[in-house]
Amino acid sequence: MQLTKILSGVKWMQIVFIYVTLMLPSNHNSQDRAYWYLKDRIINLELRPGERLKTVAIAKALDISRTPVREALGRLEQEGLVTRDSGWGYVVKGLSLKEARDIYKVREALEVEAAREAIGNLDDKALDQLAQLLRKAEKHWESGKVKEFRKCTRQFHLSIAHASNNDALKNLIAVIDDRVRLLGAILFDHHLDRGRESLAQNRAILQALKSKDVLAAEQAVRVHVSHARECMMKYLTHSSSSVQLLYNNQQYTKNKISLERPVRVMA
Repeated sequence: MQLTKILSGVKWMQIVFIYVTLMLPSNHNSQDRAYWYLKDRIINLELRPGERLKTVAIAKALDISRTPVREALGRLEQEGLVTRDSGWGYVVKGLSLKEARDIYKVREALEVEAAREAIGNLDDKALDQLAQLLRKAEKHWESGKVKEFRKCTRQFHLSIAHASNNDALKNLIAVIDDRVRLLGAILFDHHLDRGRESLAQNRAILQALKSKDVLAAEQAVRVHVSHARECMMKYLTHSSSSVQLLYNNQQYTKNKISLERPVRVMA
């Protein structure tokens, strides 16, 4: 009887401990909030290359302390999305022209291999899910929801990679995913027809996957990625709207991705 009371007391104390733990603010959760908040804004160009990131302003916007914000910025620095700027803390990191070319080359190689390995694993249910993603993307495009459109089309490619059942391949694609999304945001920002082109190209990829045509799938992926690369290179090479960006504490007008509409950081 006494043992039962003791165990009951222990159980009750465990419940109270769990409840209090859940109710107390978690620095780890605050760091994750800051991390994903900043990351999403960076890869969607809401925070642009060269833009200063003020810890106090970010903490105030999220209603958290400055410590998790600094920790989140440290994580983003390790991932290459922000860089330290003496006297200012952190700034959003830019991409060089060479980096953009390299990312497209690696993306093409990885996604071609993903399609090749996934094609035998995609059953009717998986193919229908891919089709649904493209239908959702089309609706978002028609509604002018470009950010949501890009999320759906990127998920389309990540789903194909997942179907490859190749963990090493999936991990490599995940490594470059942020920069792929960033380049996509830049491209959509300056190439107004990219949405319609992307839909047509992704439908061609889906049709090849449905037909179990490996060569057609490889070619369709190559066309999709190479066309995005060519559009980006054309913009970077011929754009007359280059603006200077702060990049690693220096100003560049050439060989850096040029962007317009500077944005204030959470004034």
